[in-house]
Amino acid sequence: MNVEILSFVEKMEAAVLNDLVTTDASDLYEIALDMITEDKESYVNICQAYEVVKHNLVG
Repeated sequence: MNVEILSFVEKMEAAVLNDLVTTDASDLYEIALDMITEDKESYVNICQAYEVVKHNLVG
């Protein structure tokens, strides 16, 4: 994994935790979509980060 993927992983995890604290619900897919909308050049890295976070949450 490169530094950019790790950065997106940290941002996604922070967003999930923030959502859970504030609203008691979170949607990882929506968080990833919002990131893709903001940074289209990093599409592949955001998708990779999504998979890492998803695996960490499920696994």
